[in-house]
Amino acid sequence: MLTHLTIQNFVIVERVELNLESGFTVLTGETGAGKSILIDALMLALGGKSDADHIRQGCERAEISAEFNIESLPDTQHWLQENDLVDDSGGCILRRVIEANGRSRHFINGISVALQQLRVIGDQLVDIHGQHAHQSLLRSDAQRVLLDGFAGNNDLLTQVRAAYPALA
Repeated sequence: MLTHLTIQNFVIVERVELNLESGFTVLTGETGAGKSILIDALMLALGGKSDADHIRQGCERAEISAEFNIESLPDTQHWLQENDLVDDSGGCILRRVIEANGRSRHFINGISVALQQLRVIGDQLVDIHGQHAHQSLLRSDAQRVLLDGFAGNNDLLTQVRAAYPALA
C-alpha cells in the first residue's frame, strides 16, 4: 500500500507531500488541478520513462519518492531480500531523481539500483488503470497472485519457495 508520496520540482509542482491512510483513497479535482501530475510522478517512481521535460522550469533536477507498506506482500519482501535491498523499517521506499541532462538515478530503500530493478518492484507494488491502459488482470502471473492471496496461500507459498531449492 502506498503510504507517502513526495514530489519535488516535477513539471509545475515545486513540492507536494501526500500522506495516505489505509482504506480507499480518491483523488478528485477540477480539470487542471494536478491529478494527472500526481499519477505521472508515481509512474516515474515506479520506473516509467523519464526525460528532462519532467523537470520544473528553472530547476536542475526533479525528485519523486514513494513509500510503501509491504507487510502483506511476501513476494515483494522476498524479492527485496534476494536483491539485498531490505530496509530496517520493513517498508519499501522508491526514489527517482531526474537530472537536467535527461539522465536519472534510481533508488530502492536508499540503495542505488538499475532502472530495470525499479520497474520489477514497481510492477509488484502498483497497478495503475486508466483509459486504454494495459490491464494486469489479463496476465496469468497476476491472476495467480490474486487467487493465492484470496485463498490465503501466502504461508504455503513461502514454504514451497523455501523447499524448492532443495529439490532442484
